[in-house]
Amino acid sequence: MRIIEKKPRYRTVWAAAVLISLLVASLTGCAALNAIKDRLPEPHQVDGGILFQYDAPAAQRVNLAGEFNDWGGTLIGPFDPTIDPMTKDEKGVWKIVIPLDPGRYEYKFVLDGGVVWKHDPNNAERVDDSYGGYNSVIVIK
Repeated sequence: MRIIEKKPRYRTVWAAAVLISLLVASLTGCAALNAIKDRLPEPHQVDGGILFQYDAPAAQRVNLAGEFNDWGGTLIGPFDPTIDPMTKDEKGVWKIVIPLDPGRYEYKFVLDGGVVWKHDPNNAERVDDSYGGYNSVIVIK
């Protein structure tokens, strides 16, 4: 008597199911596939100064705060939302061009009037902010 061994087909079925799911999701415009976005460039020189960008489509306001503007006024009082407000484009990316002299500067993005302070996810240069987070760092030559 000959014993015929059946090989499990679960790997083939599972792979086919994943491929079909991805195909359906891409054809129907699944929001999960849109979660992976292109990374914005780190701050860089443009006409007029340094371009800073922050992707925050849900934010109502974003300001740039750093050593170059007394951290949005917080060195002399409460956060001042009129200092270096950024402009939101049609994709939800906030932008501002700041003229900066050569030097090293720490900075953060301030969302919704000071509710949240965030380091720049597009800039790998950062230092401890002494509050459990990070300050981003830019060096202008």
